[in-house]
Amino acid sequence: MKKSNTLSFTDNLHRSGRIFTAVCLVLMCLVPVIYCLSAGVTPMWGSIGMAFSFILTYVAIGLIEAVSYAPILGVGGQYLSFLTGNISNLRLPCAINAQNIAKTKQGSEEQEIISTIAIAVSGIVTTIIIGIGIIPLAIWGADIVEVLKPVSPYVIPAIFGGLGLVLIARYLKLTAIPFAIMLVIALITFLLGKDLGQATMLSLGMGVSLISGFITYKIDRKKTEKAAK
Repeated sequence: MKKSNTLSFTDNLHRSGRIFTAVCLVLMCLVPVIYCLSAGVTPMWGSIGMAFSFILTYVAIGLIEAVSYAPILGVGGQYLSFLTGNISNLRLPCAINAQNIAKTKQGSEEQEIISTIAIAVSGIVTTIIIGIGIIPLAIWGADIVEVLKPVSPYVIPAIFGGLGLVLIARYLKLTAIPFAIMLVIALITFLLGKDLGQATMLSLGMGVSLISGFITYKIDRKKTEKAAK
């Protein structure tokens, strides 16, 4: 019997996502190359080598985000998010809000489709808003930046506060313990005048969440087995 060559919905997403990701990576890498060729300059390899440890920090953040955001963004949503950027402050909140409105089941195809549509629309809206925002920036220039500077430090905390509240309310059993532990760590480091950095805090948070989730899963499984006897 001849096997069907038709790919499933998820396989199609992976194939398209890999193709467009590869194309975008090539285009992104061509920007500095074309600039250097047109300007007749070469990179300062020594400075790049000195910044290597700093670059590794962003690599670590990217890997952590890819693993931790995957269950919420879905396959299609994850490819779109990592191509367009602004995941934590735009794509992720849009995906979660769309899932809450549609009341989709975690891990279902409905969640996959809703997340992909929400993130795609978010990308289109972001592009349109940026296009509109360039107009006053071109007219008034640095004055706009100076006006918005006092507000900018509060944007990310406000977004993460709203996003965190939604996640805690939706997954209270899974998020309460990691949130409490990370809050204590953040308070202690703040009182000591230390800054562990975003990559370290993300790694710690992910580790605490995995351990807490595993323990919660084991406890719930024992309760279920005990109730079934």
